[in-house]
Amino acid sequence: MRSWSRRRLQQSAIVALAITLAAAGVAGAAGAVPRRHHAGHRHQLGRPPKPRWSQAGNDDLGITAGKIKHVWLIILENKSYDATFTGLNDNTYLWKTLPGQGVLLKHYYGTGHFSLDNYISAVSGQATQPDTQADCPYYDTFGGSVDTTGSLDSNPNYGQLVSAAGPNAAAGSNGCVYPSSVPTLFNQFDKAGVSWKGYAQDLNNPGPNGMPSHSAGSQYCGAPFPSPGPTGSKAQANPGSADATDQYVPKHFPFPWFDSILQAGDCNAQHIANLFDPGDGLYHDLQSEATTPAFSWISPNNCSDAHDAVCHGNNLSGGFADPTTPNPPINYTGGLYASDLFLEHVIPEIEASPAFKDGGLIDITFDEAFPPFTYTGNSFRNSRRVAPDAATSLADDSAAETLFGQTVRDEPTGPNTPLARDADGNELYPGPGDNSYIDRPSNCVAQTTPPQPAGTCLLGGGSSVPGARTDTATAVADSTTISDNAIVATDAGRAVSGSGIPAGAHVGEVTDTPTTATGPSGSPGGIVDTGLFELVDASGRAIATTGPVTSVTLAPESPSTDPLYSAKGATTGGGDTGSVLISPYITPGSVADGYYNHYSWLRTMEDLFGVGAASPGLDGQGHIGYAAQPGLDPFGSDVFNNPGGQPGG
Repeated sequence: MRSWSRRRLQQSAIVALAITLAAAGVAGAAGAVPRRHHAGHRHQLGRPPKPRWSQAGNDDLGITAGKIKHVWLIILENKSYDATFTGLNDNTYLWKTLPGQGVLLKHYYGTGHFSLDNYISAVSGQATQPDTQADCPYYDTFGGSVDTTGSLDSNPNYGQLVSAAGPNAAAGSNGCVYPSSVPTLFNQFDKAGVSWKGYAQDLNNPGPNGMPSHSAGSQYCGAPFPSPGPTGSKAQANPGSADATDQYVPKHFPFPWFDSILQAGDCNAQHIANLFDPGDGLYHDLQSEATTPAFSWISPNNCSDAHDAVCHGNNLSGGFADPTTPNPPINYTGGLYASDLFLEHVIPEIEASPAFKDGGLIDITFDEAFPPFTYTGNSFRNSRRVAPDAATSLADDSAAETLFGQTVRDEPTGPNTPLARDADGNELYPGPGDNSYIDRPSNCVAQTTPPQPAGTCLLGGGSSVPGARTDTATAVADSTTISDNAIVATDAGRAVSGSGIPAGAHVGEVTDTPTTATGPSGSPGGIVDTGLFELVDASGRAIATTGPVTSVTLAPESPSTDPLYSAKGATTGGGDTGSVLISPYITPGSVADGYYNHYSWLRTMEDLFGVGAASPGLDGQGHIGYAAQPGLDPFGSDVFNNPGGQPGG
C-alpha cells in the first residue's frame, strides 16, 4: 500500500523532482523531497493524525512506564536474521539460549548502511546522510540546519538536520559531528534525571606505539580525535580501524558524534568508560543497584561484536574483571563465534546483578544486516513484495516499521539521501540503503549518452551493469568442480570463462565452507570461507574442464535474469537483523511478530523512561527525530508480553 502511494507521487513529477533536487537550497530541499510517511500514509489508511498516548502513559508499549528500571543494550555488527537465528553459524548461545530466556524479534531492521548511520539513527532519530553512510572518513562538523518548516504532521522532514551541501552530496562534503541543535536520547535522559553510561570494550587501550589509538581519554567520549574539525576538513583519517591491542572503533560508539553530548559535560567517567575497566567498568557498576545506571549502552570491540572474521587481538581482552575467574580464555576467531563468547561472559553478570532483578531489560541487537536479504525464508521473504505497478522485487528501502498499526517495510529517506528517478523510472540515487550488497551500481546518472534501455544504468566508463568479475580459482583438467574462495550464492547461473573452461559454461551449485585460519604468530585464527562451485552448461548439466584452471571470469549478470536486480526498485535499507530482549516482563521463549527498526527502538526507550515531561521532543510526548513519526509504534505487547512481571519471566 505504502509503496504504491509513493510511486504515484513520483510518477507524477519524476523529471521535476530530479531538477528540483539538483537546484534546491537547504530549505527548499527539505520541503521538496517526497517521502512515504505522515500525511500520505494516514490518507491511505483513512485515519486522522492523532497521538496514541494512553492514559496509563505507556504509548502502546504493553507495559506501564516505570516498570522497567534498568536497560542494557548490547549492539553487535553486520549480521542478518538468517545468519544469526537459524543455526547457520556456530553461535548457539545467541541463537538458542538467549531466545529461550526472552523474546525473539523476528522483524527488527537496521535503518541504513554502513555502520555509523545506524548508530546515529538509534540515539537521535536522524536519518542517513552520505558521510555517516561512509562511516565518516573525517571527524569534522556536520554543516546544516534543522528543518522546522511547518509542523510534524505537514513536513515529512520536520526535525531533521538538512546538510548545507544539499541532498545526495558526495561523502566527505557534509561533515559528521552533529551540531548541538540535534538532541539525543542521552540529552533527554539528562533532562529527565535518568542515569546512563556508555561502555566500550578496549576504549583507551594503548595502541602499538603505547598511546591510545583513537582518543585521549573518556573526556572525549571515545572520539577518534580530541575535537571535530570544521565542515569539509580533510585533515583527519578514517576512525574505523582496529589493531592488536586496541580493537575499539569510534564508528560503533555514538557518543563522540554529537556536540549536544560533547558540550554537555557528559564525557567523563560517570558517563563513558572502558567496558572492562576494574574501577568504573560494567562488572564494577553491577555490584550494587546504586552504582548501576538506569540505561547502559554496551559496544563490544570490533571482534566481540561479530564484525571482524579474524580478530586483530584477543576478543576478550581485559574481559575478566572478576578476579575469581581462572585462566581467562584467549580467542582470535571472529564473527558470531566471538560474539557468543562475549555474550556468554557478559550477560550472566548482568542477570546476576541486583539491578536486573529489579525491573531489568537486556536488549541484544545488531546495527545492520549483512547482507540485508538472505535466503532461508525470513529476511529474503520480507525483502520481496508485489506492488500494483511492478513485478515482485526487493522492497523499497526495507527497514520495517509499524505505523498506525499497519506493517510497512521501508523507512523515511530523510532530506539528505532522498530517492529520485529518471524519465524511464530508473533510480538515480542509492537512498538509505546505499546500494549495499546488491549488484545495482552506486553511480547511476540522470542523463546517459547514448540513452540506455530502461532497467539499466551507466557506469563511469560507459559500460552497462553489473560488470564482469575475475576470481583466482583452481581446478585440474577434466574436473567438474572449481575451487574459488570468492564465489557466493548469488553467483549461481552466471556465465563463466577462462583458460581450461569450456565454451558455454556457467556457475552451478555454490558451496562455501567455513574453515579455521591461523592468527598472528601461529595463534588460533579466525573462521574463513573456502568456496567451490560446480561447472555446468546452460541447462544445468555438469561439464568438465578442458585443462588446468588458475582463474575464472564471471560474465556480467543480466537484469532480466537476476532476481535481485531492478534499476526501478529502491535498494534495501538496513535489512532484517532480528533482536533478543530478556526481562521479567517478557515471557521466556516467546516470539514477536511486530515490525520494528532503530526509530522504533528509540521511541521505546523514550517511553520506558517517561522522558516526555522533561524533554517534550518534536511531538510534545518526548520523541525526537524520526522516533516522532506520527503513528510509529514502539515495542508493543508482542514484546512486553508478561506485563505482570512474574518470576518466571
